[in-house]
Amino acid sequence: MTNKDQGNKFVQTRQHLRFVEAANSCRANRSLYICTGRPGVGKEASARVYAQWPTIKRLLDTPRPPHSAPAKLQNCHTAYWDAEINCTIKKLFSSLNQLRNKFDHLVHDSLNWHEPERLRQSQTPRTEFLELIIINHAHRLSFLCLDAINDFRQNNKIGFILLGVPGFDRRVKMYDPVGNDVALYHEYVAPRPEELKQILDLKWTSEGVTIEEAAITIIEEVTSLNIQKALNIQTEIERVRGINSISIISPELVTAASTSLLLDTPARSKK
Repeated sequence: MTNKDQGNKFVQTRQHLRFVEAANSCRANRSLYICTGRPGVGKEASARVYAQWPTIKRLLDTPRPPHSAPAKLQNCHTAYWDAEINCTIKKLFSSLNQLRNKFDHLVHDSLNWHEPERLRQSQTPRTEFLELIIINHAHRLSFLCLDAINDFRQNNKIGFILLGVPGFDRRVKMYDPVGNDVALYHEYVAPRPEELKQILDLKWTSEGVTIEEAAITIIEEVTSLNIQKALNIQTEIERVRGINSISIISPELVTAASTSLLLDTPARSKK
């Protein structure tokens, strides 16, 4: 099964489905959820797809022309934010408040235009639609910023997912004011070999390219099943294919692409 993220199809791996299940629970309970994983394993992509962020961010960043109909939004409840390096508490609160206000205004406009009956049937008009905020690179934040996020969560009844690198969970655990409120922890691991192959196949099969099994095996070994590294190799292979009109993805082609990306290839593939 696939979704679209920035125009590309997205493979719903087992890890992604587990992320969705945890995010739904966090959103329903307005709780705090910690998710860690090595860069490139797919946690950020899962978060962006769950939040429909490519679409939502474009709408938030682009003012709607006067007297024009807003976009029709469905199941819109989650926002995504990249934590900055050396982020201050003042900057954090400013960013979160602005994100919440713009998000709620966007969804309210959409429902008011496209589903007025839904708003009229509510006993009390709803003005707050944001239920969950996903913060990427949360390991960049200081303990005071993490404490401020937890206060913001409690005061505004909004769930939070903090995405970080391995070890971020231990850091949070040591800080009781935040660690005591963590309702769920999940380590986002690399995809299974068949899932990585499916991710790579999305592009190559649509273009009628022949892929040798040995080539996929080398990609798996070179990248240690890291999705971002595998996609980087695929991009380099596509560059070489475009220059030389190659229609077969061979182990030799993968080895050459890996070398140009400073990735170590298995010794047997160099023979």
